[in-house]
Amino acid sequence: MAKILTQLPAIANFDVQGHRGARGLRPENTLPGFAHAIELGVTTLELDTGLSADGVLMVCHDPVLNPTLCLDRSGRRLSGQPSLRLKDLRVEELQQFDCGSLNPDPQRFPLQQAVPGAWIPTLQQVFDLAERLNPQIRYNIESKVSPLQPELTASPEAFAATLVAIVEQNKLVDRVTIQSFDWRVLQRVKQLNPQIQTSALVLHNATTSTLDYAASPSPFLAGWNYHKFRGHLPELLRATGFIDIYSPNWETLGPGSSVFLQSVAAVQAAGFPVIAWTVNDVDTMRQLIELGVNGLITDRPDTLLNLLANF
Repeated sequence: MAKILTQLPAIANFDVQGHRGARGLRPENTLPGFAHAIELGVTTLELDTGLSADGVLMVCHDPVLNPTLCLDRSGRRLSGQPSLRLKDLRVEELQQFDCGSLNPDPQRFPLQQAVPGAWIPTLQQVFDLAERLNPQIRYNIESKVSPLQPELTASPEAFAATLVAIVEQNKLVDRVTIQSFDWRVLQRVKQLNPQIQTSALVLHNATTSTLDYAASPSPFLAGWNYHKFRGHLPELLRATGFIDIYSPNWETLGPGSSVFLQSVAAVQAAGFPVIAWTVNDVDTMRQLIELGVNGLITDRPDTLLNLLANF
């Protein structure tokens, strides 16, 4: 990746983040998916974490095992079976599921290649694999916590403590970002280790917003009230004192968008890099690069890397 980007002085530090590894090409959040993303040349592995019943960080997007992604140990679909919460299962139980055989959405991911038998890895297993393949790789680790469904996951405090501990144990403080829609996690991470980067995830569209919430303040913002800042997002980010990076859904960044929040330039001028998610088509990638974003989270890192190589 470094070889490619050094040929592009204007975007030499652009951050190519493989969403859940390379979801458009390999099963999401699996070791084969992360290996493929590294082989393609991503700068950052973007991934999701949840805590198992025995307190181990597992790399999995959903707090309840997703029947469109995984088969049980007998190769049967999970549809129609009792719901299985990640927090109720131990590592040895979780790793018996086959999460590499099913494509959850063939229309969206027509190029995704199955990897039968791929299991739900621990975060430590991802670190071990990635460090062997590329000792310079970065990690953007999401804690899957929601203030709206606290019964499904560990608490923000438990998440933050476990994440900080494993990052410190692996001596990865300078190459890890911890991201969350639930800003309580970010606040606690900074209290535990101010050197670990944090990224504020934001979802804002026509029907849902983690900022502009019906209740005021939004339960996602760790007690902060977006409306008190009169919609001036950079001031809110700065006031928290625990946010380093701003990471919204990409639709909020286009000046002509109906869900526009703040310009890339305004957020960057306040000192916050902008990483947009999740961008898979080349025209939108090009538009966002021209707007000046610092990086993109994508299911198709191959497409983004090809675009950058010819930009």
